[in-house]
Amino acid sequence: MNINEVYKAINSNEQVRQLVKTAPLNIIERMQVKHFDAKQFVLYQGNSYQDTYILVEGRVKVFLNSPSGKQVVLDVYDSGMFLGEQEAIINRPYSASIINITPITVLVIRNRDFVEWSQKDHRFADRLIKNLSEQIYHLTNRMERYSMHSALQQIGLFLLQCDDEQVPITRELITYEVDTSYRNINRVLKRLADLNVIKINRSTIKITDYQTLQKIMETED
Repeated sequence: MNINEVYKAINSNEQVRQLVKTAPLNIIERMQVKHFDAKQFVLYQGNSYQDTYILVEGRVKVFLNSPSGKQVVLDVYDSGMFLGEQEAIINRPYSASIINITPITVLVIRNRDFVEWSQKDHRFADRLIKNLSEQIYHLTNRMERYSMHSALQQIGLFLLQCDDEQVPITRELITYEVDTSYRNINRVLKRLADLNVIKINRSTIKITDYQTLQKIMETED
């Protein structure tokens, strides 16, 4: 692997650059850069892998599969996130599966190098602890939403969040954020559209009545 390609990937993203800023040179020299088309990067729950990854560009979905085939999305990671860091540190099989939902670029680090890096680079270790804490916090909030809210409330909360953050809303995005089937998502969206709360175009969804959506969520059992 050309070391210049590694540095190019590192410097292409400010979050990644800050993560690797104080990494030992011998660790950086053994890193690799890999590119994957959408849905070509898959790590399976229950399997063990020899590498840890830093997501340089793109998005991946972290999910669980039940024996019955039901899928529960735990999170969607953007650039700057680690993949497999927990498993590398405790030397365990993957607790969830991962698949890329867009084309991605990753930095590949051998597990033993990742562990050595975390032991030698105290700044990096502090950053790693912060990242893991944020993941746990976010996962707790997501599990609360899954267990305590109906499908309509989950979808409504996500629609309102996207509207507040001015994020374009698509059906695909919704499937990553709610614990229900695609069929049920379509049923809820149709109900909201029939009530003139949202407008569904071919690829995007827009809130047309913010206050009524909030009221529906508050009165939903």
